[in-house]
Amino acid sequence: MISDSASLIEVILGDASVSRGPAVSHKPGAVDLSVDSTATFSRYPDAADFSGLVICKDEYVAALSNEDGESVATIKASFVAAFSVDLEDDPGDEALEDFANSTGKLVIRPYAREFMQQMSIRMGLPALTLEVLRFRGAVVDDESETTSRPERFGT
Repeated sequence: MISDSASLIEVILGDASVSRGPAVSHKPGAVDLSVDSTATFSRYPDAADFSGLVICKDEYVAALSNEDGESVATIKASFVAAFSVDLEDDPGDEALEDFANSTGKLVIRPYAREFMQQMSIRMGLPALTLEVLRFRGAVVDDESETTSRPERFGT
């Protein structure tokens, strides 16, 4: 299991863009939020042991609308978390996906929450606060984010 041998190295902002929509009224309405999570694994070059690197990347897109359904703003950002791991074998795609959707999301989410909230405030909008991740055992209950769903933003 990857999480048993993973140590966080760093979390960084990959890229970001913030743009205003044409709406004149900024009275809060629906927010469509989507999150795409991926993970990759690579060995350290010339490593004598079984050291490797797992990179988790989450891409966030939040489309904010006013109460009339007009676009107020779009906030996009990606965050990358790097983990050092000691594994005898390559973990495989399924284990990487599980790690990205659990530990990766859990580590990245506070950075994404702070970024989305600060960008909405700096645009003069009510704070967009992402909800906290919910877990069922060791698996992220992330149904609310795998598909876009309308929710309201505001303070």
